[in-house]
Amino acid sequence: MISINDYAKVTPIPKRTLSYLHRMGIIEDPLRQADLTSLHFFEQIWGNKELLRAQLSRLSIKARFSFLRTADLPSKWERYAYSRYYNLQPGKELPMRTVIEEIQTTFQFLLKKQQILRLYQIRNRVQVVRHREKNAANN
Repeated sequence: MISINDYAKVTPIPKRTLSYLHRMGIIEDPLRQADLTSLHFFEQIWGNKELLRAQLSRLSIKARFSFLRTADLPSKWERYAYSRYYNLQPGKELPMRTVIEEIQTTFQFLLKKQQILRLYQIRNRVQVVRHREKNAANN
């Protein structure tokens, strides 16, 4: 029997995705033979653009763009911070301290120094995106 951690080392499917499948009750840990068969099929279609296109086409344009902007943010608290800054009305300010407190309250954990630095990166990324969107609208 092979564990999810061991399987993640030899498959293109990210460990986070395998853990999600486990939490949903789709696969077991350690993996059974039926799980391995299903995962082998899943590997063959993983990242297929035609399948992704079909899945994304069911979303509204607004939802697609929102999803794509945050697709590389792995955790909910990072996506939350991105959304808080992205949806901020022009001219308004949102102190970092406020976002940190909101995240700690909402997600019930204390942010470490590295995570706070990550918040600064997310805020800067949003500022760049909004600046580019503003320039594109003016041109």
